[in-house]
Amino acid sequence: MEKMVVLRHSVPSRIMHIVLMICWIVLAATGFAVYFKLVGEAVRAAFMQWHIYFAIPLTFVTLGYLVVTPDRAFMFAKELLSWDRDTIAWWKNLGGYPYKLFKIGSPNSPPQSKYNAGQKFYGLCVVATLAILGVTGWSLYFIPQALGKFWTLTFFKLHVWLSFFVTLFMLFVHVPLVIYNWPDFKAMFRFGPGTVPLEWAREHNPKWVEKELALLKED
Repeated sequence: MEKMVVLRHSVPSRIMHIVLMICWIVLAATGFAVYFKLVGEAVRAAFMQWHIYFAIPLTFVTLGYLVVTPDRAFMFAKELLSWDRDTIAWWKNLGGYPYKLFKIGSPNSPPQSKYNAGQKFYGLCVVATLAILGVTGWSLYFIPQALGKFWTLTFFKLHVWLSFFVTLFMLFVHVPLVIYNWPDFKAMFRFGPGTVPLEWAREHNPKWVEKELALLKED
């Protein structure tokens, strides 16, 4: 019998996420190599060119997602900003992940919507980071003289260290947890529909499943 599935990630969302991931990796690698002088001067100059080249698609894809699919962008923002008692309660034991991974604390977790509290927090951080990096990065590239010495240095430090800490969080928290939640990982990156098993979704995101099924009944 074929397993029932539910759509987790739409095509536009998957495209944006994959392009964002590729660009972020290249931007982080080139930017940190230049800032921390991990390579020679000639290579640093080449890396800065690649840094700009990959900042362009990152900017256009992010803005394009807002312009081309405003409904998806609105739904995504609404989901990230929807916090209730269960969302707050998730933080008491971090959704049971310490128990799942290290047998620490309680395995119980309050029911969550499409994204749990940790994913919402991380999503808001990424959205804010993209906006800040976009403003600081392109300002430093196009109008450094207009900024003046103080704001040029401030924008530069903010650009570097904000991206540094978000990248660390991404590598050591977000990526391991995404791989741990393998059905969600496959829904995002495999060829084919961005679906997850209904049984898995009911376990991890029961409020979201109830809402999706209610909408299907109305249709």
